[in-house]
Formats: sequence, C-alpha cells, structure tokens
Amino acid sequence: MARSLNYSFILFGLIVLSLACKPSPKPIWDVKGAIAQLQLDSTTLLITELAYGLEVPWDLEPGPDHWLYFTEQNGNISRINSIRGTLEVLGNIEEVFYRKSSGLFSIVLHPEFEINPYLYLHYTVAQKDSLHLDHISSKVVRYTLANGKIEQPQTLLDGIPGNTFHNGSRMMILKNILWIGTGDAGDTGHAQDPSTLNGKILRVNLDGSIPKDNPYPNNPVWSMGHRNIQGLTEGQGKIYASEHGPNNDDEINLIQINHNYGWPEVQGFCDLENEKVYCRDSSITEPLMAWTPTIAPSGLAYYHSDAIPEWENSLLLTTLKGRSLRVLTLDRDGNSISKEHLFLQKILGRLRDVAVGNDGAIYLATSNMDWHEGYQPWLYDSLPKSRGDRIIKIQAADENTSQQLANMGHSLVLREEEEPIALGTELYPDTTTKEALSSGKQLYVKHCAACHAPNGEGNPGQLPPLVHSEWVSGNTARLIDITLAGMSDPIVVDGIEYQGEMPSYQNLTDVEIRDILNYIRTEFGGAKGNIRAEDIVHQRKGLR
Repeated sequence: MARSLNYSFILFGLIVLSLACKPSPKPIWDVKGAIAQLQLDSTTLLITELAYGLEVPWDLEPGPDHWLYFTEQNGNISRINSIRGTLEVLGNIEEVFYRKSSGLFSIVLHPEFEINPYLYLHYTVAQKDSLHLDHISSKVVRYTLANGKIEQPQTLLDGIPGNTFHNGSRMMILKNILWIGTGDAGDTGHAQDPSTLNGKILRVNLDGSIPKDNPYPNNPVWSMGHRNIQGLTEGQGKIYASEHGPNNDDEINLIQINHNYGWPEVQGFCDLENEKVYCRDSSITEPLMAWTPTIAPSGLAYYHSDAIPEWENSLLLTTLKGRSLRVLTLDRDGNSISKEHLFLQKILGRLRDVAVGNDGAIYLATSNMDWHEGYQPWLYDSLPKSRGDRIIKIQAADENTSQQLANMGHSLVLREEEEPIALGTELYPDTTTKEALSSGKQLYVKHCAACHAPNGEGNPGQLPPLVHSEWVSGNTARLIDITLAGMSDPIVVDGIEYQGEMPSYQNLTDVEIRDILNYIRTEFGGAKGNIRAEDIVHQRKGLR
C-alpha cells in the first residue's frame, strides 16, 4: 500500500504541475497547492501546501486576522496568511545557536496580541571558552512586533542548560501563565533534580516572574521526570504533553502539579520489577499512552471544533520517526485515550508540529530538512525534500470543492491507516520478513539497527560500528552491562571517538537481550554467541 500511495502522490503532483502550466479560465481547486483529499466517515478533508522552501519549521502559532506565525530552527520568524498565502519574514535572531537539535524552537503569542503584540520565543545560545568549546544554554525571550518586524527583546528566563540534543521544546500560554517544556539536555540526572530547569515543565508569568501557586517557592518547576518534551497543549482544562523515550516508550502524559513522570528511573509504564518498586516509593505518574518501538512524537494539539466532527475531543499528534498524523481520541473527561487513528503515513515525511486555527483548520509543519541522509541512511526509505520543508493546511472541503473533487476523479484519496509501516521495509526487505529472521535478528532490527545500521557498520564519526569491534567481541559482562544500563560517556571505537548517547535496554526481557547479544556477537563480532539468559539475570541484579 505504501508504494502505491507514493506512486500516486508523484503522479498527482505531475498532474497538478501540468495543469498549472496551461491557461485555464476556471481553476480546478478553490485553494492553491492542493496535494490530496482525506476521506473520513462523513467529512472530506482537503490537504494543501501553504508554504514551502523552509528550513525546519519548529513551531506553528495561529494569530488574529488569519495569520499563522512560525519559527524556523535557523532563527527565522515569519508569518503567513492562511487565506491569501502571503508570507512575511518578521526577523532573524542572530544570537541563536543553530546546530543539530539546537536553534530557535517554540513561539507563542500574547493572549491579547492585537493590544499587546508580544511574541514569546525559546531558543539556544552559546558562549565559547578559552578552548573555543561551545557552552550551550537556552532562554525564553519576549519580543515586540512593530511595523512588521520583531524588536525590543526582553529575557524572561535564562540559563537553561542546553546541548546539541534534548533541549525540548514546546510552549503555551494558559490563563496568562507561560508554560515551557524542556529536555534533559543529555544529562539524565537533571530530570529528578527540582533545582535544575531540565527535564521539566516550567511555569512563569508573562513578565518572567514566578507564579505564587508553583509547587516550589521562587522556582518555575511545575512537574519533573521528563526526558525530552516535544508537545504541550490544553484541553478541557487539562494539560497534555508528548515526549521522546530512548529506544522505547515514547509517551503522552497528563500533566499535574508537582507530579513526577519517572525519567530516567521509569520508562513508560511501571511494568518492570525495578520500576514497580520505584513507582511505589516515589509516587510516579504513568503515561496515558506509550509506544515501543518509538515513533518520535512531536507537536501536540487539542481538537475542539465541529469543522471536523470525527476528531472532536481528540489530541492531534505529529510524529517524526513515525511520519504520520495521529488522532488520539480522548474519553469524555479527558483522563484517558480510548483509540488511536493513523493518517498521512509517509505522505509528507517527518512532521514536527500541529496547530489548530480558530476556524477548525489544522496546520502541519514538516521536518525533513533536518535529517541528513549520511547520518542514518537506513532509517528512512525516502523523505520528500524537493520543495524543502513545508507548512500544510488541512480543512473540511465545502460543497463546491467536494463537487470539483468528484468531477475530476481525484487520484489520491487517503483514508485512515490500519497499522504503522515498519521502518526500513523497502530498503531491507530481507531483514524484516519474519520468515528470514531468527529471534535475535528480529530484535536487532527492531531495537538496534536504527543507530548501528542493519549491517552493523554504523556511520563512522557519528554512530559507532559493531562490526569487528572489541566492545562486541570482548568482555561479555561489559557488553551486557552497557546494554542494560546504557552509556552517555564518550567511547573510542577503531580509533574514532563517539559522543552520542546509548539508551538503556532494561525494558527488554533477559531472553530478548540474550538473543540480541548472541546475534550481534556471532554476526558482527566474529565471536561465539555463548551468552545465556542467566548471565543477563546476574548482571541485572548487579545494577540494582
């Protein structure tokens, strides 16, 4: 199905381009940039391209007069009129430190923007020491929009420890309080420390002062135990957040005052024996939903509009690795997720953010330009990058548009997907069919190949190889310990230093870890696969 949709997508694009080159007294589409239609139970949705040629748009914020404000990770702040398609660049923040997963992130507007034209922005900055090393942090700054340009920066919150990864972020304003979701900045110790601003959801007043009802006096911390917040929204008076897990347990959480969401001691639900003990002793709040394998959940929005009745009272979630829009239906009180619906899978590529306009229209931001083919080429079979990153609009088709769709026999009609498409199935069909895989190989492809490559060769200088590595063929106790505990310190493999984080795999069973490691040692290490489940049990006890 994925292949046929991709081919239809290309064919339909050629048709639209050919029509655009021919003079026509009456346009086929009421809205320019048509991509496809999405058929729900009783509603037909029109999917159009609102903007293109962008560089990693991170956050979308609907404003008055049909303007959609957005940030790009490179420091640009712009707005586009969702009706006319007019785009205006409001400025570029020169002090933004832009590298990998750092840069300009979230944007929110003052609730009375027409009276108080303030834009609140979160971005990373860096200072160099005597060795010319970058010391990264992030801050929240308020800008004023005047004469179509941003000016008068006023720092509200500064000195949030940063990194080239795990900075978060997402913001929102609720009842004149600014909420900020942050990441652990690669240091798992931050998330459980209320004196740090990492791995938290923070609250400050719109002037940067601390709300009196925050749980810690003179402290912006509202909740803790988060790994990397990517989505934040409010619905029915409740706060929801999405965050990235390591190799497992991406999460949707219901955020409450002074609650602890477990990271790094708990990943996802309290379902492992050591997690059950920790959850009981530390009053950990479990997620509403968790995904393993990971889907990299990002932007999150609450949908409350009769424009698309099928999605009423749902969380809209964009995913990066999952390359889809997911509609998470909430129960009546918003305390649980009753069903997950999957749309647009692989059609638009990686999706960074989602926003809902006052008229019920939905806006998506793609995030394809931040993924470099040389980094993990085995992870994605294809990403649509020919038009750069894009902003996509989804709206209910009116009667006139619906008739035009019917008359032209529209070739790309999308519907809800039944299940996720496995990563890498097109590139490596021989390693993802169940018939061809042993248990260890199946588990390796599922949990390890995204970083170390299906052939174990990694990416020199970026992701360490397993092939012929002493880390694989050498001491089995060390190999088991690393697999169970993870690693964040730099390591040297074949004379090359690697600094990326390796997550813990404690969530896997002893038998699953045994099978993975025996496959790795046999296939890549030139060693015997002689690790037993009892060895895993023994080493796991030593980590407690």
